[in-house]
Amino acid sequence: MEKYHIVGANIIEKDNKILLMQETLEKVKGKWNFPAGRLDMNEDIITCAKREGEEETGFKLKPSYLVGIYQHHKTLEHNVILFVFRSEILGGKLTIPEEAMDVKWFSFDEIKELNKKGLLRSSYILEAIKDYKVGKKIPLNSITILD
Repeated sequence: MEKYHIVGANIIEKDNKILLMQETLEKVKGKWNFPAGRLDMNEDIITCAKREGEEETGFKLKPSYLVGIYQHHKTLEHNVILFVFRSEILGGKLTIPEEAMDVKWFSFDEIKELNKKGLLRSSYILEAIKDYKVGKKIPLNSITILD
């Protein structure tokens, strides 16, 4: 049986640094990822990204646009489709949730170093940041949400 995971993820930038969280999940423990998580039943992908980002950072967030959609299907035990949003901080205070070892701000160069050392959870992280850095923007109204 084919397994699919749909994920909403957030690029949160402040002072030219991007916020990443360090995973506690055993198979990726210690690796860094965007604040992200799986889509719940009866939830739209924008709400998913906002909810997961807020749960994993302590910030109140507003997704402002979609950076891109990324898919992993060859190296995992399931298909993963990731919607990566640029999300703005509206308020709140940075906190480290139970499901993270740490949450930190990184420069793009530091993230490239994490990638070289194999410390990013997935290759989509660097690809999404590259797309973000070159200004890739897909309006949120490009996602049609039906009842």
